[in-house]
Amino acid sequence: MSSRVHRSPDGILYLTGGSNDVLSLFSPAGFATGVDVGAWRGRLAARAALFAGLGIPWRLVLAPEKLSVLGLDVARILAGPDAMPPAQRLCHLLPHPALVDPAGYLRDQQAAGYRVYMPTDSHWTSLGAFSAFQWTMANMGLQFDHSVYAAQPVIPMRYHGDLWEAGHSDIPVDPFERRSLPQSVTRVHANALVQFKERIGRENDMRLHTGSHVVYRNPAAEHPGRILLFGSSFSDHRAECSLLTYVTTLFFRETHFIWSTSLDIAYLERLAPDVVVFEMPERFLPHCPDDTLENEAHAQTRIAAWGSVATV
Repeated sequence: MSSRVHRSPDGILYLTGGSNDVLSLFSPAGFATGVDVGAWRGRLAARAALFAGLGIPWRLVLAPEKLSVLGLDVARILAGPDAMPPAQRLCHLLPHPALVDPAGYLRDQQAAGYRVYMPTDSHWTSLGAFSAFQWTMANMGLQFDHSVYAAQPVIPMRYHGDLWEAGHSDIPVDPFERRSLPQSVTRVHANALVQFKERIGRENDMRLHTGSHVVYRNPAAEHPGRILLFGSSFSDHRAECSLLTYVTTLFFRETHFIWSTSLDIAYLERLAPDVVVFEMPERFLPHCPDDTLENEAHAQTRIAAWGSVATV
């Protein structure tokens, strides 16, 4: 098991351990042990058949680890010369038109001077989320006026990201850019789980993430349709600028977000969205989804589980 955080000589912090033992997925042996390529082949085929039958375009976007974008040399030092980003390895072993790996584009953006990851944080920045959106939409053949994103007012903030620990007190805070949400964007639905964790002030509690469901509307958006976004902490139920959910609200008239890697087929069929995007962290590849989600039942289970272990 790798340590949770690795500090490179230039002071950049990388997620290398944790519950998904991130670094191990970069080695050939660790990937072969941790990732069931056959299960992924079956899941992608099942989704392709489903969406073809519904006539809905879709993509699975693998949100890159910071190691995959900024730290390839670090990964090769720590995991061996054959280290490779797990998303890249999966796409090589299992090429599929719906499987999207934006890591190369994010590397190009970082090299061009755009900060897509910060030294002390494991998640992409606002520009990183926007870049992943650009890459995914272009992959789907959708074109947007991206000046809408650039037009949003920037609020500079300085703080340490989620990888910072007391032992790194010499590393300065990062200069994050926060962007405002347009007044035309409103949240029109939040399910019981979102309302519950907002009410008790536990929006960042991992036990209350999966099952979160929100809907945003933006009558000023360029795309007249609705996007259904399944995702993780790289998307989130909050329309904050470093999240993929925020970016989709700028360009689609209606954004439906569900925090899950599995598909809720019944909800999909009721909603009949114009576009479906699954966002999943690269480190989640060992957990191939089964697409048996019944989200509202799951949300109620999470609320009940919280009540059994905590006093509200």
